[in-house]
Amino acid sequence: MSAPSISAHESRNLARYATKSRLYQWHTHAFHERIVEWVRRAAPASILDAGCGEGFGTGFIAERMPSARMEGVDVSPGAIAYAKEHFGQRVDYQVGSVYELPYEDDSFDLVLCSEVLEHLDRPEDAVREISRVARRHVLLTVPLEPYFDALNRVGRAVGVGGDPGHVNFWTRTGWTEFVGRQFGRVETDTKLIYNLALATL
Repeated sequence: MSAPSISAHESRNLARYATKSRLYQWHTHAFHERIVEWVRRAAPASILDAGCGEGFGTGFIAERMPSARMEGVDVSPGAIAYAKEHFGQRVDYQVGSVYELPYEDDSFDLVLCSEVLEHLDRPEDAVREISRVARRHVLLTVPLEPYFDALNRVGRAVGVGGDPGHVNFWTRTGWTEFVGRQFGRVETDTKLIYNLALATL
C-alpha cells in the first residue's frame, strides 16, 4: 500500500526545508538551535512534539538530545508517513489532533508545540490539551508579528514560500498576554521572527 499523499499545505512546509537558499537554511537552523537550548533548560527525559508535521523539528532535537525519549504527533497521515520514513529511527510518531492528543495525563516531561497555534481556530483549547499531557513543562512558539508577515511577503515575491495559512497573529506583547492567561509560571522571549514561551506547570 502506498503512503498517504502530501497535501498542498504540507508541500509548502516541505518546500521550506528543501529550499536551496542558504539564508533560509541558516534561519531555520538557528531557530531550531534556540528551541533545543530551551528544551535542554527543562532537562526532560521525555518529549512530545504536538503538531510535528513531517518531523524535521523532532529529528533535529532527537539528534542533539539522544538520551531523551522523543515522540511526535500530527493530524495529517501524510505528514506522519513522511516523518516515519525519514526520522522514524530516532522518534516514535503517530496520527492525532492537538485538540485530542492520544496520550494519558502527564505522559511527557515536556510538550513542544512549534509553529502550530497560529493555524488554529481554537488555540486556547489546544494549549489546555497540550498542558494535560505535559508533566513539567510546555514549550510553545509562534511567528512574531508584524515581522514574520512582512518577511513572508518578501519571500513570496521572490518565489520562496507561499501563503502560510495563519489565522492568529501575535506581537510580542500580545503573545506575552496570551500565554500569561494560560499559565501561572511562564517565560517568554523572541528569536529572529518567532515568539517563544516556556511554561513550568
